[in-house]
Amino acid sequence: MIEQCFAANPGRHDQHTTPAGKPPRHALLRGARAGHTWLWVAVVLCGPPSAMAQQPRNIVLSDAQFKESYLEKVTVSGGVRAGFMQRSTLPHVDLQALSIHLQRPVDEEDAMLCVNMVSRDGRYTASWQYALGKQPPGPIAVNMPSKYQEQLAAYTPDALAVLAGIARKDCLSPEMRYVPASWGADTADDYVLYVNSSNTDTEIGIPGAKERIPCTRIAADNAIAYDTQCVLKRELLLEPKSIYLLRKNFGNRLPNVEFPVR
Repeated sequence: MIEQCFAANPGRHDQHTTPAGKPPRHALLRGARAGHTWLWVAVVLCGPPSAMAQQPRNIVLSDAQFKESYLEKVTVSGGVRAGFMQRSTLPHVDLQALSIHLQRPVDEEDAMLCVNMVSRDGRYTASWQYALGKQPPGPIAVNMPSKYQEQLAAYTPDALAVLAGIARKDCLSPEMRYVPASWGADTADDYVLYVNSSNTDTEIGIPGAKERIPCTRIAADNAIAYDTQCVLKRELLLEPKSIYLLRKNFGNRLPNVEFPVR
């Protein structure tokens, strides 16, 4: 469930009268400003909308929702897109400190939050989905019931990538749009796209931009699930857009991979 602040309207309160049938002065003032008492109560209980958007919400996952595995040895890599994250200041992964960041409101009642996680060495994978529904912008904290917290605590934040996206109704939807995740709070730092390049030269192309963004190979011996990172300035993603992974293998161009950012 998502734990957050809600204000209920217990009934109509657009009429405020004293026993004598005259509206009290405080009701007139509130009526002039808000029109309905329940709106005023919502502000008292939950704060103004701008403050609510910054209040962290919690998703508490059950064991049935959270699928994970940890293998002793892995030799097979995964898909091209491995993670989309903000840089973290944490020294190691804290499974109780995962945040998903909604940069814009979610207006669809049937919105689904779809998340895949993979360690750079390929040993750990996890996936889960959640019926998100309508949400204001801001961070969502996630409580994961992992059985491998002790093993994962040894990983640095850049060694466990999270790929979070929002789709409608079904996480297999081709209309998936990605949102950033982070280990720890929002640092207002750049975004990092983690990629399994399969030993190709990779860069980012943005429609309408003349310059391409180079990606760099990760200097690690155990880079199996992903081996490349692409750093994206925040100002490049102020609006929803698709960016593209442009890849070459020994001079031969491979099909571009679209990465739609919500």
